[in-house]
Amino acid sequence: MADYPAQGTRGSQSPTALTRRTGSAASDRVPAASRVVFNNTGAGAHVITLTNTGTYKGRTVGNVTINVAAGAGAEYTIDPDLDGDGDGYVAVAIDGTATEVTYFVLGA
Repeated sequence: MADYPAQGTRGSQSPTALTRRTGSAASDRVPAASRVVFNNTGAGAHVITLTNTGTYKGRTVGNVTINVAAGAGAEYTIDPDLDGDGDGYVAVAIDGTATEVTYFVLGA
């Protein structure tokens, strides 16, 4: 498991080189309040689960699932109040052959 920082910021005037992350079934983590852009390079669909262990106003919040068709992509902005864990991160779990999904973690 690795914690990946967000790169770049929205509205930044200078280009930022982004690091392509490769999916892992080991639940790597990304920061709450970041935007994540997923790319499915595989021949089949994948389900990405943002595993949330935090609470909102004392209530348990469910996990977010993102369905990505074969050869397609998806973008999700992580809400720090609803999607993030207590430590400001959220785990990214990818079903099947997780390495078929790559993603970028962008700053807000």
